[in-house]
Amino acid sequence: MNDTPESLSRRIADLEATLRLPVPDTIRRQMEDELRTLISFGSGNQFGDVKVGDVVGGDVIKDTQGRVELSADARLNGVAVGVNLGTIIYGRDPSEDERRRLVWYLDALAGDLRCLPIRGLDTNLAQANNTLAHSADTHGISLAQVYVMVATTQTVTVARGTAAVVTRYFQGANPRQALLPAYDPDHALPDVAVVNRSDMDREEGKESYHLVRQRLGSEAARAGSCVLLGDPGGGKSTFLHHLAWVLAQRGLDQLDATTRLCGWEDDRRVMPVVLPLRRLATTVAGGVPDATHVYTALRTVVADKGVTNSDDLLTDALVRGAAIILLDGLDEVPVAATPTSADRMTTLRAVRAFAERYKKTTVVLTCRTRAFTNAVQESLGWPVETLAPFTLGQIRHFVPAWYDGLVTAPFTREQAARLSAELVATIADSPRLREMAATPLLLTLMALLLYHRGTLPRDRPRLYEEIMLLLLGQWDKVREGQNLAEVIGRPDWTSDRLRPLLDELSYKAHLVGTSQDGRGRLESSQVQRALTTFFAAQTPPLDWGAAERCLIYFEQRSGLLAPDGPDSYIFAHLTLQEHCAGRHMLLSRDAVDQVLAQRTDDRWREPIFLGLGVVQANNPYLVEKVLRTLLERDEGDMPKPVARWYRDLIMVAEIGHDRDWAYLRDQRVDVVGLHTALHAGFTTLLADVAQPIPAAERINAGTLLGTLNDPRIPVTTEQWRTELAQRNEHFGQPTSYWCSVRPGTYQIGGWKKGEPSADIALPAFWIARYPITVAQYALFVAEGYGSSAKRWWTPEGWTWKQASQRIEPWDWGGTVYRGANQPVIGVTWYEATALCAWLTERLEGALPKDYVMRLPTEAEWEAAAAYDAHMQRRNYPWGNEDPTPERVIYNESKLGRPAPVGCCPSGAAACGAMDMVGNVWEWTASSHKGYPAQSGVVQKDFTDDDVPTRGGSYYNDSSYVRCGARNRYHPDHDGDYYYRGVRVCVSPRLAHWF
Repeated sequence: MNDTPESLSRRIADLEATLRLPVPDTIRRQMEDELRTLISFGSGNQFGDVKVGDVVGGDVIKDTQGRVELSADARLNGVAVGVNLGTIIYGRDPSEDERRRLVWYLDALAGDLRCLPIRGLDTNLAQANNTLAHSADTHGISLAQVYVMVATTQTVTVARGTAAVVTRYFQGANPRQALLPAYDPDHALPDVAVVNRSDMDREEGKESYHLVRQRLGSEAARAGSCVLLGDPGGGKSTFLHHLAWVLAQRGLDQLDATTRLCGWEDDRRVMPVVLPLRRLATTVAGGVPDATHVYTALRTVVADKGVTNSDDLLTDALVRGAAIILLDGLDEVPVAATPTSADRMTTLRAVRAFAERYKKTTVVLTCRTRAFTNAVQESLGWPVETLAPFTLGQIRHFVPAWYDGLVTAPFTREQAARLSAELVATIADSPRLREMAATPLLLTLMALLLYHRGTLPRDRPRLYEEIMLLLLGQWDKVREGQNLAEVIGRPDWTSDRLRPLLDELSYKAHLVGTSQDGRGRLESSQVQRALTTFFAAQTPPLDWGAAERCLIYFEQRSGLLAPDGPDSYIFAHLTLQEHCAGRHMLLSRDAVDQVLAQRTDDRWREPIFLGLGVVQANNPYLVEKVLRTLLERDEGDMPKPVARWYRDLIMVAEIGHDRDWAYLRDQRVDVVGLHTALHAGFTTLLADVAQPIPAAERINAGTLLGTLNDPRIPVTTEQWRTELAQRNEHFGQPTSYWCSVRPGTYQIGGWKKGEPSADIALPAFWIARYPITVAQYALFVAEGYGSSAKRWWTPEGWTWKQASQRIEPWDWGGTVYRGANQPVIGVTWYEATALCAWLTERLEGALPKDYVMRLPTEAEWEAAAAYDAHMQRRNYPWGNEDPTPERVIYNESKLGRPAPVGCCPSGAAACGAMDMVGNVWEWTASSHKGYPAQSGVVQKDFTDDDVPTRGGSYYNDSSYVRCGARNRYHPDHDGDYYYRGVRVCVSPRLAHWF
């Protein structure tokens, strides 16, 4: 066995965790046998006989409580620690003073990060678990205990090879069956969970497979400087904090299961420094951004841990690449500069200058996905990874660990097990809850509410509202003889009476957003004035002392609005600030104007969405008014800029999805009218060759349009017939789904020097504007795979279908099928030709005489893709300019999947067809061997690897998205199924070539 101690222990833990789940007996026996083998093997490895307190290779093992005490001379359990990292930092054995300063810093950092803060979410739990905290200012439960590894949307190969290589991952040792639970994303953690598999090649009866898993955040950080993107509450900050805690522990020579990182060698030690970018922006404010600003901010961070004279430590670590700098929250840096803060781009310039000065030092920067624009990416130029939503496997691991972390009297371990089982089962059975639980923060809130209330809201704003009610309910409880109402002199009040004031304060806090993580710092005098004004307006009015007493109560007993130094307050959690700020906006008299005023600032997106969720139940027509106002082309007396209108369209669709179109329809909102307006707007957006918004936003628009029955795509028979009736013969001026290609003689082939070419005469034909989509293919799936479907399949295709027992395309309905208007992928040539025959039959009478629906030949494909209005051939459909992500979907688009069809209008062919190159390879109907001389002849059937594909895909580099790029496959090849799709044409019945 080649397992490392790290992978071996993790594999054992995964098997043990899986065996606690309901698993079929046959699979259970296989897993138990494997577990016994691994344990037997592990008993002889270098960690097999380690006892608590032992030193392994200089590493100190913690005590049974998972804690160690730092002595005054910077020793743990009497052992001098920090020597290993100190030697790396200084390039020699550190002096005793250097070692102590390093250890003091690492210990303080680890102490600050030891617990997962829940103070802003639950005061009682924070206090009950304070015994776990390293200091009185840190509240929460053990971060190491509850942390679940996070993954990115990138993938890593797990196994590649023949069936014999991959059988261990599948039930019945059969790659065509389901994954074993130990590797199933619904049960396993992402370091072993197989998220995609493909049948790569098939020759002489041999099959070759490719299995991939998600790339972990820790692996991304280990690879070098990068940007880590994620949605609100997606775990970005928690990941950085956990990474910093682990690396601090490693620097203290603490090596055990909690300090191992996938992708990091056990002896890999670096000094972590966490710097909120909001804090850096204040350092840069008013100056010319350079590396010195970042260094100054880092030095202050180290000094804040009680380490004096830290310049040598920091400088040596940076110069030797013995530090990792973790920059958190770019989205919390204001877009425009303020008197106390630099703007976002200026702050980034300082970061870039710092990274260029200290080239050996890794820098990891986090940002909300929406705030990371093309301009930001171009300014930084680093690799970008996006955190993936939690899988059900991650959820299954997090929930029991979270409840176990709460086990203190009177909450028992039995109660923890019951609640965790109930929550996991509820999430697994509810698609809505499963979608919400994919966000770590929402999952935490679910666990918290179930702990307190025994029920779970199915909606994000309702979930936050319940959390607020939970926190406010703490104010209504009597402590030391009084509750908040009695403290302020209104014993008949409940905490609800303070909601308008709290909402207003949240709004004002979010306007300034002055704290390091984006929470707004409110001056004590400001809060007191707001309280005084609020109380004075009551009937009868409260005296000025009520405000002072209320503030004292907040300081001593509130987990919602907390002191931030001697003269200011902040909201305990950014999410709660955003929620209450959204309430204030949408419950105000000028709610629509408030939305319009703030919608251009990404920091206000979440408050707007949450506020709309709050008002929806009681005032759905306000939601409709907001949507209709955003849909309008004009704003006031002036037309909106086109880019602004396009972004408003996208926002409308996102709000509708977030608020659930079906629920809005039930509330009598005019959803049909809103969808009609969105159809027209998105169609304009996706056809706009000027492309005033970046490709990423157009792709988002295309994805949203796919959820609204994309009107560009004919799906039903009636729609296909309508599009056929509207076709014309005007080259480059399509009025329907069909693009006319003129009859004539075309040079085919000869793309490279010395390559043969042929002049091929082609009759007039029409090519589809887009590749066939999932929605279009779905109707064929319903009819084309049954026992009576033989007439649509070629003889070889029917034989293959019967032998393979194919009832739908490979992995149909799997994770790669993300939208109705995404190109269909996973179909063989046999399936593609059967689709064409099925369409031809359904459209009899609508097709021109002696014309059929079929795959284009290579000659037809090249004529449509490469020739302009003057019959001149071009290297790319758009001309001879090099590919860019604005013109074509290829690897530089960094999607990791096909995009919705037709998102790059400036990359269209002269005939009007879109996505002719990039996005997906397309099957054709002629012989690969016969190219170019026979490239205009339709091949009736195939048995060998003679089927050409054209156009390249989202996965390929720029060399494959040329009009001359070719590939070939077996007709039954469904491997690499992520990359190949289908485009149809209306062409004459041509003689077949044999």
